[in-house]
Amino acid sequence: MTTESALRDWRYGQAQAERLVAALLHLEGFEGVDPQHPLGGPDGLKDVLCRKDGLAWVAAAYFPPTPPTLGAIKSKFTDDFAGVGLNGAQAFAFFVNQPLTVGEREQIRSLAGGTRVELYHLERIRGLLDAPKGCGIRLEYLRIPMTEAEQWAFWNTMNQDVVRRLIDHEARREAQIQSLDEKLNLILARTNAIGFALTERSSHLENASALPENIEMPTAALSLTTLCWLHRLITENDGLPEAVRGRLRSVSVWIGAPGSSAETAAYVPPPPDQLVALTNEWVRWWKDQHAHLLSGSRDAVVAALAEFHHRFLRIHPFLDANGRLARALLDQAARELLNQGVSAEFTADASAYFASLAAADKGDLTGLISRIEATLR
Repeated sequence: MTTESALRDWRYGQAQAERLVAALLHLEGFEGVDPQHPLGGPDGLKDVLCRKDGLAWVAAAYFPPTPPTLGAIKSKFTDDFAGVGLNGAQAFAFFVNQPLTVGEREQIRSLAGGTRVELYHLERIRGLLDAPKGCGIRLEYLRIPMTEAEQWAFWNTMNQDVVRRLIDHEARREAQIQSLDEKLNLILARTNAIGFALTERSSHLENASALPENIEMPTAALSLTTLCWLHRLITENDGLPEAVRGRLRSVSVWIGAPGSSAETAAYVPPPPDQLVALTNEWVRWWKDQHAHLLSGSRDAVVAALAEFHHRFLRIHPFLDANGRLARALLDQAARELLNQGVSAEFTADASAYFASLAAADKGDLTGLISRIEATLR
């Protein structure tokens, strides 16, 4: 199934269509995105309210399951456009899951008179969902997983955005005291400095100059949202219920031998109501660590990797696959900071691995550090 066919032959109902539209509006830079009644009920001709460019917008979704006539699309546009005036808005975004020619688009836009309109037709929506930033939305709403190439493109785009935000921040800070030419020179210089830092500052690497020019460091930009997305990816073929894939656990659990209870378990992770705060704290801690470790010693990096791995497992944010996700994150972080991955031997001896985790629970990371050091490749 392609993105185009899944959109055109929509089979997920109006509620999912409105939720997809809300996600796309976020992606397009709209703020205050507020779906009204996707589960049913009168919405006052406003599927979604939002803001952009200083204007209040009304957004509407028209995702019929079979191809409508142009007249039907224009009629639905006209009906939903009435919500702009009724809700005191100044602009209108209309999403339709059907192909429209350039001429048909102009006909539909003309129905709004001089009001600003953003028309999201089939090809425009497909382009958003197949772009790196839209693949997660595509997976959630169309059940179309990312290819390996798309995963790499996603990470690359995310890191480029981080660098771009840093540059934009510096540009704004200097806006009061720099001329236009000076600001451009400053941005260029700091862009080059960032590139140099990513490839040259890791003094513990044996051959830093051999690193690729656009080195990827996705764990430096981790977030709770990205973590959930990664969990969905690694559980794609596990047969897990959708209710637990990519979602923080909603029940208390314990870890121990078969037949153990919460009272006899080897470890009881935090309750569900603490997971968001604890995971966000772990993410913030690692981002701070990552920045310092770029120029740290090898021993310091390996020790931090051990703590990174152990702290995540202590939180145990998901109902299942925490271990796999923790090991994938550990391997990626090691590749970023040491230019080496952690081999499968890290957990091959399960009893020794779990013994090192048990010791770490008591504050002794020595065993975990030794296992990471021994399995770096």
